[in-house]
Amino acid sequence: MLEIHGLVKTYNNHPALRGIDLKLEKGEVYGLLGPNGAGKTTTLKILAGLISPDSGDIFVNGERYHRDHGSLKQIISYVPDQPFVYPKLTGEEHLHFFADLYKIPRDKRKEKFDFFFDYLEFELYRFELVETYSAGTRQKLLISQALMVEPEILLLDEPLTSIDPLVARKFKQLLKQKSAGGTIILFATHILSLAQEVSRRIGIIIDGKIITEGSLEELLKISQGKDIEEFYFNTVINYEKSL
Repeated sequence: MLEIHGLVKTYNNHPALRGIDLKLEKGEVYGLLGPNGAGKTTTLKILAGLISPDSGDIFVNGERYHRDHGSLKQIISYVPDQPFVYPKLTGEEHLHFFADLYKIPRDKRKEKFDFFFDYLEFELYRFELVETYSAGTRQKLLISQALMVEPEILLLDEPLTSIDPLVARKFKQLLKQKSAGGTIILFATHILSLAQEVSRRIGIIIDGKIITEGSLEELLKISQGKDIEEFYFNTVINYEKSL
């Protein structure tokens, strides 16, 4: 279980988060939608342990979590919105480096590596330097390293950036499998169809606050809309009018 209470973060006197509350159960897929600068990436970075909040509490499986909590960070993996890679490593070396961080035994790695290079269709680049990778291939590498550690909590920030439609479809299937196996998945995206297809719940964050959330069925019933795109646009427009 992942619980967030009153998460606040400010950058240069500008509030990025104004009190985020969120509770995710085992196996839940939660899509976080919102305009640029709404607080999606800040939320995920805090949960990934990259930055600290100004205030608020985070609990993972009932235990208080913070960025220096090594044992809890071992059950969380993260795909950032701006990929960071080591350009002078090959794709396989990159996965070994990440596997070392998560203490995955050497004898269990080959099967994992084989699967992801094949499933995400970049086997041809396995022994090529990452500096030669296209943006889409780098994204496949980041997705592979995040999923191969079999996290209990998977954080995804715009995971389908530069990914071609065929692999994107396979990735969504993989997310559903991971969710069925108990993984909590929290992702931020501007691709509304992705949120509609894989999310159990959807939250809309604007100006550092989650202003509405619910299952797809609940949100569409509220808005009497046909799809999440219509609901999203109506929600953002109505919020801006209320300011």
